[in-house]
Amino acid sequence: MQWLNILCFVLLSAGLLALFDVRVSDLLLSASRGKTVTLSDELKVLQGIPTKGFFSREYEIEQILEGMGRANQFSVVKQASLLLFAVGTVLALLLNNVYMVPILGIGFSLFPVWYLRSTAASYKKHLNEELEMSISIITTSYLRTEDLIRSVRENLPHIGEPVHAIFEAFVYEAELINANTTSAINSMKMKVPNRVFHEWANILIQCQSDRSMKHMLPTIAQKFSDVRIVQSELDAMMQEPRKEAITMVFLVLANIPLLYVLNKDWFHTLLFTTPGKIALAICGAIILYSVSKIMQLSKPIEYGGDVK
Repeated sequence: MQWLNILCFVLLSAGLLALFDVRVSDLLLSASRGKTVTLSDELKVLQGIPTKGFFSREYEIEQILEGMGRANQFSVVKQASLLLFAVGTVLALLLNNVYMVPILGIGFSLFPVWYLRSTAASYKKHLNEELEMSISIITTSYLRTEDLIRSVRENLPHIGEPVHAIFEAFVYEAELINANTTSAINSMKMKVPNRVFHEWANILIQCQSDRSMKHMLPTIAQKFSDVRIVQSELDAMMQEPRKEAITMVFLVLANIPLLYVLNKDWFHTLLFTTPGKIALAICGAIILYSVSKIMQLSKPIEYGGDVK
């Protein structure tokens, strides 16, 4: 019977790793050399291109937290994830359910990661809103004056954080440090992980040698409005399914103590027999997968990217 428990544990672990897009090679690489992302992953994050893969997404969150001034939270959350993984494992063993070990372990360890992703998603939504407003007013001024530095400087009082600090640094660099406006634009561009902002900055660079390119700027700025409209529609569309999913998860979990009140024999079968333990493990895996998908669908969309 022991070999059957081990086999089920291995299969459940492999299934959960596949569901969350975590490769064993990534885990071995992280443990042996501590390197989790490639130069290509870093470039995609800087350009605002949606990343794929477990560790690439965590690197993206780490960069966002650094931009928020909360870089210390990332290391704390990683330690909390390891601690909660141990707590989940011990809890499953205390319940004498080996099938629940990978589910409770991975589930508990993902709570801090979900918190970080939720924080990063809120930050990116706020960043997109500020970029939309800032680029719109700066573009309008630039079309009128054809002087980028002046256009940014005169609109600084109307720009909110975190975008205000980025444009303020651009003005200081262009006026006091580096007279090369193209270099200052490139420096500003790499501080914002947003694809549309990068397109806007690239057009500005072309405008330094060809002023006729300025008429392309309103088209780029319009993309932010398109993203905001689609994001609003997606949030409204996902609100009811999200509530229904959370309600179903609550009902499934509430049925376990309810069985103790309704029929103690059923409760004993569910918690203390092998078929019941397997059924609990299957329900736990489905709940974990459902919550993970809800978190993925709650993140902000990117122009040209998908919502998965």
